[in-house]
Amino acid sequence: MREIRRYLFWIGYDGSKFPEMAKGGTGFGVMDLLNQTVSTSLFGFRNERRPEQQECLKFSPSSRTDAKVHAIRNSVICQIPLEYSELDKTPEIKADYMKKWKSTIDAANPGSLVIRDVHSVSAGFCIRRSVSYRKYTYRLAVCRSWELWESIRQEPSIACFSERDYAWRLPPGFSPERLLAVGKRFEGEQVMGSFFKHTNREKRFEPITPSALKYILHVGLSNGEAYSINNDIYDYYNVTIVAKSFVREQIRRMMSCLVNYSYDRISLATVDWLLKNPISSNFFDIGIPVAPPQGLFLTDVVYDPNMFTKPVPYYLHSWDYE
Repeated sequence: MREIRRYLFWIGYDGSKFPEMAKGGTGFGVMDLLNQTVSTSLFGFRNERRPEQQECLKFSPSSRTDAKVHAIRNSVICQIPLEYSELDKTPEIKADYMKKWKSTIDAANPGSLVIRDVHSVSAGFCIRRSVSYRKYTYRLAVCRSWELWESIRQEPSIACFSERDYAWRLPPGFSPERLLAVGKRFEGEQVMGSFFKHTNREKRFEPITPSALKYILHVGLSNGEAYSINNDIYDYYNVTIVAKSFVREQIRRMMSCLVNYSYDRISLATVDWLLKNPISSNFFDIGIPVAPPQGLFLTDVVYDPNMFTKPVPYYLHSWDYE
């Protein structure tokens, strides 16, 4: 057993610049770049490291976002052997590391990842179970007229290019009032089994586990703005969804229901039925398409600051070396 120190990293990333978020896929995910960036700053490039340094860092995110989903502020725990840990020993040392990390990321994959902050936390702090709530925002770009819609379908404008990876671009006919009305149906305690990712290859009619029981604190709608280029093509809306935790692809499936109801493509009865019959095959069987990932942003992961230094409960974590 090796003595370690735990650090909380706050990061943001552009999901369009990575094939995935989590580590263990192609090797080019968000967590892979974060791991290599921090490892290089501590131990040098891979060919310069000693054997015991190769696998001595362990990273774990609080929220594993789908491929192409973005994050403005996500949290990641990092466990570092005590003899290597001085990331925030002094403000000057911390600033030097932050500068090194930015330089490495800018050289490797410009504009892809930003390390916003890092600070040490108690050994009993849990990156997932200590969360107070998570806040997601989904961006909608609604075309202002059918004439414009047909025009940009044939020849996308510069504004379309700017929004392609950062919003769900929709035709005219969207009703903000209808979306907000159906969004309120989701608030409160719900069993989200029908909104759990399901494929036709998986076992059908799985029993609902306690993890599908969620409490949705808020579903809201507000006016948005262009991602990077002001234009007269789209009206923008931000849908905000807040809860402590979510099942896999829950928000994208919720958004599909919200948007389809706003266009009068599905009924309230369909939404209510999905909520009252929490079986993961339901969404697939009805044939409702899942909302695209590029409009979704993890806006924030919020903790009670006391949890960083005096977590309640105090979680035990293992740190094993062979």
